[in-house]
Amino acid sequence: MVSEGLLLLVGVLVMFVPGLALLIAFGVRERLWLAGLSAPLTTGFVLLVSLLTGVTGLRYGLLSVTVSLVVVVLAGAGVRFLLRRRRAVAEPAEDLRFVAGAAGRWVQLAGLAIGVVGVLLGVRTWHTGLGSWATPTQEHDTVTHAVLTAFTHFTGQAAPWQVLPVDVVHDTAVQFYPPGFTDLAALLTNIFGDTMLSLNLVTVVFSVVVLPLSVAALTAAVLRHARLGRGWVELGAGVAALVAVQLYRPGIAFAHDGGVLPNAAAMALAPGLTAVTLVIGRRNLGRAVLVGIALAGAINVHPSALTTAALTTVAAMVGLLFTRRGRIAFVRSLPPLVLAGVVTVVVALPDVFALLRLSGGTVVDAPATIPPQSLGKAVGVVVRLPYSGYFDLTGTLGQVGLGVLGLIGAAVAIVSRRCWPLVTAWLFWTAVIITFHLSPNTGFGATVARYYYRAAGRVDTHIYLMIPVLAGALFALLGLAFASTRLRFPVPVRTRPVVAAALTVALLAALTLTTFRGYMNTGALSLSQRYATPQFVRYDAADDAAAKWLHEHAAPGETILNNANDGSTILYVDYDLPILNIVPDGHSPITDNVTLLAMFNSFPDNPTVQDILRRKNVKWVYADSQAPTVGTDGNHWTGRRSFSLAPGLEKLTGLPGLTKVFSQGTVSVYRLDLPPQNPPQG
Repeated sequence: MVSEGLLLLVGVLVMFVPGLALLIAFGVRERLWLAGLSAPLTTGFVLLVSLLTGVTGLRYGLLSVTVSLVVVVLAGAGVRFLLRRRRAVAEPAEDLRFVAGAAGRWVQLAGLAIGVVGVLLGVRTWHTGLGSWATPTQEHDTVTHAVLTAFTHFTGQAAPWQVLPVDVVHDTAVQFYPPGFTDLAALLTNIFGDTMLSLNLVTVVFSVVVLPLSVAALTAAVLRHARLGRGWVELGAGVAALVAVQLYRPGIAFAHDGGVLPNAAAMALAPGLTAVTLVIGRRNLGRAVLVGIALAGAINVHPSALTTAALTTVAAMVGLLFTRRGRIAFVRSLPPLVLAGVVTVVVALPDVFALLRLSGGTVVDAPATIPPQSLGKAVGVVVRLPYSGYFDLTGTLGQVGLGVLGLIGAAVAIVSRRCWPLVTAWLFWTAVIITFHLSPNTGFGATVARYYYRAAGRVDTHIYLMIPVLAGALFALLGLAFASTRLRFPVPVRTRPVVAAALTVALLAALTLTTFRGYMNTGALSLSQRYATPQFVRYDAADDAAAKWLHEHAAPGETILNNANDGSTILYVDYDLPILNIVPDGHSPITDNVTLLAMFNSFPDNPTVQDILRRKNVKWVYADSQAPTVGTDGNHWTGRRSFSLAPGLEKLTGLPGLTKVFSQGTVSVYRLDLPPQNPPQG
């Protein structure tokens, strides 16, 4: 377990060091900014490096990222040194209520301890579900993630216009796939040489470190506008971090249902981005540039980050208009936010152009994944926080305790009249989710849901992101009320903050040992169904053995025909072997590849198939008699809505020129020897 902890620590460092170093180099010291912007800024910096290497032809990797970081940090430090005598104009001091003296330090330590425990519990949940950080997931989207990570690792190509090549042999037929997530995984692959391990480490870091820090930063921003200061802010942020690791969405749910890891990562970044925009201030134009780069980086992780962060920020800023101080903050924030928006557009343009290059429909064209539902069920999504999806097909399970905690937090926030940005953001996403479930294809909720494939699981996740912030605000506000009330509690006024923190720790400990424990066990079970003890198998020991055999026997330049829906993509991911297919559903913009999947077994009498095989220099055939079922679009060449085995790779025994050279479990490898194209006469 110690070695597993060290592996995770390296993942955390890769995720946070670049962004943290940039923030410190450019003079940002506030903990709220460091917590909320470090990870998003890392993704933005990685995007900039990928653009630089893509334009110049340099190799993207750990070396180019490190050298670029050192140069930028030194430049930032140099600029600050030259301007060291220039006095910054301070913002007017806020009349914040804070816990002073030793009591304040104890309350701060309590908040820190709660947050750290939350991260450790999250690590435990994920490690239990995975069994090992190197365990491959069996889901279909992660086939693409693994191949793209390996492609970037092998080739050093990471710019948006360079990925994802459907033909990894010749880097052709490039289709856009947001590369930010896999660009980070490729950096870890440079260190460990193990793509699956690196992919899992990035996934876990986003879920159990980035998300808790992100919601903690948003909680701190909300409490700052609520005029709470030292002590209460840290306490609320710690509570938010602890609650975040209990959430089934986004991390665990997205890993279980399809393996849409970049989308989960982008949602984890969004609260932190909203947090810094809420406190950016009038004269923070330099920081606005950093925010713009960070938001562009989040978009590079997954384009939905733009709508999640932007809509949440706008909804929260509406709450600023409810108070005089808030209106002043709103007006002051406009110039830097406009600048941040301009920077975002400029830096994200390569992603936008690459995305526009796609054909065959867009995200907004997707039909809703749910039928219209009753008002009771729609409201129940917000209250019950149902697991749903493929883990809970009937929707009977839910995280009711967290849902109720969120409702109480919302009620206290409204009654206190202090946390209007949080209230308006929560009300916005509540309205989106309820109206979407009532009318999935038309109306207000459906309009917003268009940017999330109209997939209920993705839309519903936004209310989950509000729950930790509501819980953090709840405990902070109740602690403040307890400490400042004039009622005659048998506790001295100066020690009441410490008592409030102690009561918070005790209550959270009780919840963790009871309700939260159940949620974490359920989360670990859900993860294990795709990792440690999978319900279906795409990668297994037979795939590993076959890949190793081919690595030892296939000559350079010899191409391997495969069905990407089985475990055959491990050939490329682990050994850089030239496979033809990387798309699990069997669909491909390369017509020849589809032809081979459909009718390779007709090659003895089919000159068209023989011609394709010769042109592609296919010398090996990888066939697996078992593969999971994956959904397809309505235009699939099989005419079906699902895909598993390729018809052309069945019934291969006895075909002339095809010799079985390896077999283990359900996997067979054949050597293909085509007859001469022009056989001698006579």
